[in-house]
Amino acid sequence: MRSTFAGFTTAQLGLRASQYGLNVTGQNISNINTTGYTRQVVDQISLNLKNAGRYATGVNVGHGVLVTGISQVRDPYLDIRFRNEIGKVGEADVKLAGLKEIESILDEVAKDGIQSQLGDMMKMLQKLSTNVSSKEFENMVKSSADSLTKFINQCAKQLETVRENQEYNLTQVDIPEVNNILSNIAELNKSIKDGQVNGNPALELIDQRNVLIDELASYVKIDVKYVPTKISENLTIDELQIDFVGANKTINLLDHAGHVNFEIPNGTTQLNIVDSNGNPIKDATGNTIGENIFSELTTGSLKASLELLNKSGEFDGDTNSFRGIGYYQQMLDVFANKLATTFNDINNAGLPAGTPPADLHDLFGSTDGGQINAKNICIASGWANSKYGITASVTSDGSTPPSGANDNILKMISAMQADQEFIYGGTLPDPSDDITLFKGSFNEFISSLNSTLGIDIKSTGTLLDNHVSVAKEISNAKDAISGVSLDEEGMNLLRYQKSYAAAARLMTTLDEALDTVINKMGIVGR
Repeated sequence: MRSTFAGFTTAQLGLRASQYGLNVTGQNISNINTTGYTRQVVDQISLNLKNAGRYATGVNVGHGVLVTGISQVRDPYLDIRFRNEIGKVGEADVKLAGLKEIESILDEVAKDGIQSQLGDMMKMLQKLSTNVSSKEFENMVKSSADSLTKFINQCAKQLETVRENQEYNLTQVDIPEVNNILSNIAELNKSIKDGQVNGNPALELIDQRNVLIDELASYVKIDVKYVPTKISENLTIDELQIDFVGANKTINLLDHAGHVNFEIPNGTTQLNIVDSNGNPIKDATGNTIGENIFSELTTGSLKASLELLNKSGEFDGDTNSFRGIGYYQQMLDVFANKLATTFNDINNAGLPAGTPPADLHDLFGSTDGGQINAKNICIASGWANSKYGITASVTSDGSTPPSGANDNILKMISAMQADQEFIYGGTLPDPSDDITLFKGSFNEFISSLNSTLGIDIKSTGTLLDNHVSVAKEISNAKDAISGVSLDEEGMNLLRYQKSYAAAARLMTTLDEALDTVINKMGIVGR
């Protein structure tokens, strides 16, 4: 027969396992509202010792239950899916926020914008066409044109402010936050390892680390690995490794306690990955692999921020390129330059060929003397100072036009309504490479620009909604596995309570049995 006191050991182990179960259940219930908390369970096995006793004979009965540890309930596959999807959410969210900032500047529906200013200038020109000799009506045209140029200046400055804010958020908020996340994960790795070496599973610290990893995944696409590391003959722990996953290459971001940093050099929007001392990262062959990784970004909010700053749609020579802040800035520049060039050419039509630039009767100029763009367009100083005015009429033979002739003013009115060809030459050396951006009137150009912006906002918003929906679905699936359910924990309380009571009853029964053996057997005949 088995050892006399083996049953007590079985009962004691049962009490211990049930007590662990009650403690873990209480921990789960108390953390039901804790962000990132993962449901914990008791790991236990049935204990059956070979050669249990020196005098053991017959069937070798088990020796109870053994608690081997406390673990978390997680699905690694869902973690990977969620982190991939949260990166897409971060990218779409940043892009949508940036595009809506641009919309608040160029909105032609909710407020009076460039189209309204163009309409006012046309009305003033129409009035002038019937009052050619009136200085009052010409001053009204001048005032309207001045308001138009100042409104275009304002839009250009506001777009520049959006760019500056985006650069500030990227360099002073996002990049430091990513580096801080990597640093915090590295510190947690040290604490987790120390705890596991000393027999503490450090599950709460692992929860904190998982929250940081999920947050990091919203910035860049990452691959998370757990590498088994042998500490001693009887102890192996998993060390965390995080890699940046690019379009063509993979760069290690964190290897247990060591990590790299992201940086943007001053005065640039170039994203680099450097070591903790700020030095370039090199591969095994000595090649630098962390410089200017913008083209390697596949998803995440860092990709969105850099595309808002660096991508300019058709101006990049790629119709599939994202239309960022630069696209709308350059479109306004093209508009301002075309407007100024068109009116200047019409007003200078009556001047002799080869007239020096200083003697031209330009209606529009630039504040800095350079090429006219949205930021510097203004009323030409000669017109502003009444050195010359609007050329009302032009004769083919250069003779003095008849009094009251208004054919040149009518050309200006017609030019505002006629189709124009908006061309971007940029720095292209060959004029044949010039890009035709749009054909239509000035009003139609602005309408098209707003329509393009509206389409981009709608498509990005739809994309964001889709990614959020998928992320929520995955998050719900994670919660179904890793989250705390009051109903389930309530059932566990009853189960562990009953198992505890049963183990206690077993010990009482064994005590009564031993009392019979010791105190009541062999007393016949006394």
